Amino acid sequence: MTITETEIHEIQTHIAPLLGQKPWDVSIGVGSFITFDFGTPIPRKFSHKGKRLPARGEWHLWIYMCAWRLQKGDQVLAACEDSREQMEAAVKSMEGLALQSIEVLPPAWDTIFTFENRIVLRTFSIYSDSSEEGSENWLLFTPGQNVLSIGPGSTWYYGSSSAP
Repeated sequence: MTITETEIHEIQTHIAPLLGQKPWDVSIGVGSFITFDFGTPIPRKFSHKGKRLPARGEWHLWIYMCAWRLQKGDQVLAACEDSREQMEAAVKSMEGLALQSIEVLPPAWDTIFTFENRIVLRTFSIYSDSSEEGSENWLLFTPGQNVLSIGPGSTWYYGSSSAP
């Protein structure tokens, strides 16, 4: 399926309120997943092993099943297959820097996240088959319990984050 300009515009509409916000608690998760929290901290209702989970932002960005590279200008700070230490240090450089733009690109939703200070996070789709469940490139959890899910392939979804 081909990505249309209408789809790109619709996705940009969902992303627009996030622009200008500064992420906090930027971290490497399992493997090379990256998570960002934006906006007001919201206490979590869940606990894990008797410990309350930390607050999450009203916006939560999860770089998930994709390759990525983080740059400052023309210098590569880290990429998704680097050492954990290098990835952790590099992603912390985005903390507190305003997100200036998010550009989504056909044919498979490669994405460019641009922050202040010439920091750029580029993501690259690693799945072309849109039937690969659980293989989203990235997910953006938004206020109101919705999620913007990008990928795999040329697929995307915006709707309830609790939908099956």
